[in-house]
Amino acid sequence: MAGRYDRNPFDEEDVNPFAIPGSVPPAANSRLSPLPHEPAGFNYDRGLVVCLLWNVISVTAAWIRGEGVKIWFLAIIYFIAGVPGGYVLWYRPLYRAMRTDSAFKFGWFFMFYLIHIGFCIFAAVAPPVIFKGKSLTGILPAVDVIGDHILVGIFYFIGFGLFCLESLLSIWVIQQVYMYFRGSGKAAEMKREAARGALRAGL
Repeated sequence: MAGRYDRNPFDEEDVNPFAIPGSVPPAANSRLSPLPHEPAGFNYDRGLVVCLLWNVISVTAAWIRGEGVKIWFLAIIYFIAGVPGGYVLWYRPLYRAMRTDSAFKFGWFFMFYLIHIGFCIFAAVAPPVIFKGKSLTGILPAVDVIGDHILVGIFYFIGFGLFCLESLLSIWVIQQVYMYFRGSGKAAEMKREAARGALRAGL
């Protein structure tokens, strides 16, 4: 029968096989130091924050060159609404969907993220719908502006490239999430829930 105070075989020993002999006392190397905590920064929308911030800078340059103050106000509205909107409408629902495996929360993410992709593609083109389209740094206003002001046109072309990059990254993100969604069986569950809801509404 083992003694009451026998040594625990799972205790860490004071011997470190990787220590250089004589360099550090064995007791100092017996435990690893804890990993540093990750910073609690909002990294959820860098590809987006950069696009909208550059959009504000470019539109400010166009406004200074005489394009009117209305396009500047619209650029500010896009930035103020876009950054927190991205967090509330798709990044937080995606985080919650991944934690809870809720098909409804995945559906919420897909719906609003598709709207986001549509906006990014619209911004990359920036057709002359709202104030001649110069409130967004797309390809059409870039071509229009570069004839009058070369520097502003270069700013707009950089903005066009950023919106194209954001569109491609967003398409890649939604593809990855959809592959996970289908692989986890949530797509079939969502179809069943939709069928049940339609049946209840019909009854």
